[in-house]
Amino acid sequence: MRGAASLSADILYQAANVILAVSALGVATMIVAAVGRRRNWRPEPLAIVFCLVFLAVGLRAALRVWMASASGVSPVMVIADWLAAAAAVAFLMLYGRYGVFIDNAEMVRDYAEKDREARALAQVNEELRRLDELKSEFLAMVSHELRTPLTAIVGYSRLLLRQAHGTLTPKQLEHQEAIFRGAQRLNDLINDLLDVSRLEAGRIELTPRSLELRHVVEQVGTVVTAAAQARRIQVRTLLPSDLPAVQADPSRLQQILVNLVGNAIKFSTPGGEVRILAGRQRDQVWVAVEDDGVGIAREELTRIWDPFYQVEAPMRRRHGGSGLGLAIVRRLVELHGGVVRAESEGEGRGSRFTFTLPIAVMPADTIARGAEPPMPIEAVLAGREVLIVEDERATQELMRAVVEDLLGGRARICESGEHCLELSRERTPALVLLDLMLPGLSGWEVARRLRQDPRTSGVPIIAVSALSRPQERESALHAGCDAYVAKPFTPDELARLMATTLETQDVAAP
Repeated sequence: MRGAASLSADILYQAANVILAVSALGVATMIVAAVGRRRNWRPEPLAIVFCLVFLAVGLRAALRVWMASASGVSPVMVIADWLAAAAAVAFLMLYGRYGVFIDNAEMVRDYAEKDREARALAQVNEELRRLDELKSEFLAMVSHELRTPLTAIVGYSRLLLRQAHGTLTPKQLEHQEAIFRGAQRLNDLINDLLDVSRLEAGRIELTPRSLELRHVVEQVGTVVTAAAQARRIQVRTLLPSDLPAVQADPSRLQQILVNLVGNAIKFSTPGGEVRILAGRQRDQVWVAVEDDGVGIAREELTRIWDPFYQVEAPMRRRHGGSGLGLAIVRRLVELHGGVVRAESEGEGRGSRFTFTLPIAVMPADTIARGAEPPMPIEAVLAGREVLIVEDERATQELMRAVVEDLLGGRARICESGEHCLELSRERTPALVLLDLMLPGLSGWEVARRLRQDPRTSGVPIIAVSALSRPQERESALHAGCDAYVAKPFTPDELARLMATTLETQDVAAP
């Protein structure tokens, strides 16, 4: 009986391993075939692992069959071999789904890779966002530091041009005008740098309204008159009388035209002509600026819109400029929903810049006309006292000159927010000129405390700051300031703002 049982166990053992060997090796073969049939053959790690596992199991089972001995094998091992054989047969019967299994395994792997890439991309985006914020803060800080000394240059040059402290010779007036133009050019460059940064970050919002294009062009003409006269360039406006109103932000539209007309003047031959044309095309108005100047090579036409790009080599440039104007023009036109393009037949054959604007649905605002001639400055302070809160000595003296020499008032000066609060409680001023970036207590906090004190709650406050971003202006007004003027300012600009603020608050001298 024992011999018969041993023979039976041996047969079961051999049969299980035969079935296991054939099935496992078949599974490994089928996996290789499924991988080979794929359109884009690429080893799938999970498929390779399964193939190697079944290959190892099949070879082990074949080795057991070859050795042909079941001595020392327990019934439990025989049962385990049969279960393994049954599992291998089941895997073999599913050979039609191997391709799907491999594809799913690849999808899982691709998903894991894409998930890792997405996390890495999110980390990069966060880092880029942080760097963009740092760049914006850096530009704001640099512009603040540049505007502060520029305020003294612009302000004192205008005071001298007004001949407020004595008559100047014609040559001295000419030199002062050159100083002022140079300072204005530097201020324009600072503004362009800030505008490019804001446009790239999507932080410029337009306030479009219905405008008569002719009125905006007239304002642009007054802005570029000095540059045109210096180069003996005639600026001609050729606009049809029936041109419809456009929907645009007035200040940004003027900026677009000033950049284009200024470029045309700069690159025109002395004694030449610049033309401003416009017309209607379906639901849009097109505006063109033409010149007969140096022209643009065809290969440069697409590159001139890049920030800081210069057609001329930096070391051989005959014309000034930062290379920012056209980049700003394109982004502002696109924000208006229009397109801009440049055309030129080549070097020395002039150029034409054309952009489009949407036609306004409502009639044009009547207030969009050219600026009124400036009113003469009157001594509206008439002995009243103005508290100047400013930590820059040159700017202090400039403000003092505006208060005392132009407006007939008296100036008291302090350099910190704490001192301002003390002086205001000691003697209530008629007006406060408040710098926002003060050592210690900030100008925003000073304005809030002045408004909270019953003795100074009604005193007009004008914020004066080299910070020119909209958020700083809004935060100053929210803190309690009545008006805001950005550095650099001209004496006339500050004097008129003070007069307007006093008149609004009904505290001007009778």
